[in-house]
Amino acid sequence: MSNIKKVCLCLMLSLAWTLISADTPIRRCADSSIPLPLMVQINECDTLPCDLWKGSEAKIDIQFVATRNTMKQLTAEVRLTSLGVTLPYDLEAKRGNVCQNLLHGAYCPLDAGEDVTYELLLPVEPTQLEVPTRLEVRLLDVDNGNQVVSCFVTDTRVKKPNSL
Repeated sequence: MSNIKKVCLCLMLSLAWTLISADTPIRRCADSSIPLPLMVQINECDTLPCDLWKGSEAKIDIQFVATRNTMKQLTAEVRLTSLGVTLPYDLEAKRGNVCQNLLHGAYCPLDAGEDVTYELLLPVEPTQLEVPTRLEVRLLDVDNGNQVVSCFVTDTRVKKPNSL
C-alpha cells in the first residue's frame, strides 16, 4: 500500500472515531467564571436530552483540567432540577470521590494543567419522576475551601426501561 493511501486511511479512521465518539452537549453553570470540562460523555448520548434509565446507573465521564498544584481531595456535587425545583442529589461518598474514580491510570495529587477524566456512576432511582431534568455537576477542590474546579449543566430525561 502506498504512503498516500496509508495517510488517507489513517485520516478516515480518525474522522470516523471522532464521529462515533461525539461528546454530550453541555452548557456553562450560572457562574460563567467557572471552567467548563474539556469533555463530558453521558452514556452514549450526543444529542439532548440524554436519556437516563430508571433502576440503572448513568455513566458520566468528565474530562477536566486541574486548576492548581497538589490537588489531592476532590469531590463531585450533583444537582437535579425538575418542574422548577432544584434538589441536591445525595451522592454516595465513594462515587463522589473524584480522586478514587479517575480513569486511564491517573491519580491524585493532581498538578495545575493536568488533564484527567473522572468517571461518575450516577444511580437513577426507580422512583425518579419521568420528566425533563436539568443535570448540574460541579467538581470541588475540598482542600481549597470547596472551590469549584469545573462545572457543567445539561438536559436529561428520566425514562422507564422498555419491558420485553
